[in-house]
Amino acid sequence: MSDDRLKKRVWDPYIPEPFLSKVGHQRALPLITKNSGLLVIDLYNLVFEGGNRSVQEDGLLDQYPATCGEKAYQAIEPTNQLISLFRDKALPIFFSTKDFERSQKAGDATLRPRKQSRAEDYKIFPEIDFRPTDNLIKKLRASTFFNTGLNDYLTRLDVDSLFIVGESTSGCVRASVVDAFSLGYRVCVVEDCVFDQNPISHAVNLYDMQHKYGQVTELWELKTDL
Repeated sequence: MSDDRLKKRVWDPYIPEPFLSKVGHQRALPLITKNSGLLVIDLYNLVFEGGNRSVQEDGLLDQYPATCGEKAYQAIEPTNQLISLFRDKALPIFFSTKDFERSQKAGDATLRPRKQSRAEDYKIFPEIDFRPTDNLIKKLRASTFFNTGLNDYLTRLDVDSLFIVGESTSGCVRASVVDAFSLGYRVCVVEDCVFDQNPISHAVNLYDMQHKYGQVTELWELKTDL
């Protein structure tokens, strides 16, 4: 095992022994293959509101309750790098966003506080490399798999491993990871490309996903056999 894999992980400050050691060398690094797909979750305008600022700034969350602030902006470049990698290899990429029209009757995906929203809030943020020809999944609940047909699409494309990015780590990302694992996919969460308002929720949920459902790795660690 290389020294690189012995580095500190984001969850280390929050997880005591003996639990911490359980995930250190749990799985081999994932490999991007011809049967891999990329799932980009909920990188819409609302989570970038308020600009590249800390969510701990006074009043920011009061004004923009859905913003993830600087953490959202830090994820843009690595996310676009990963999207570019999948495009270059002609591998399937799925983006998701809220089904705004249906949500007006069916309600929101979670119970967290939110402001009155508009359809524009749920368009993919312009700095994310989303194209009109890309697959866009509209969803009502946290999981991108819940009543969306995503699993059918992936099955038709012979996808057996999913690389998952987006927001939030503790919400829609985790829900989608659990469902993907439950449906039999090999799951990798790319740490540089996921984020959350709450840094503790981010860290602890990454630990749980590494421990139970898949591999949490960084962008630079990813390799392909294509």
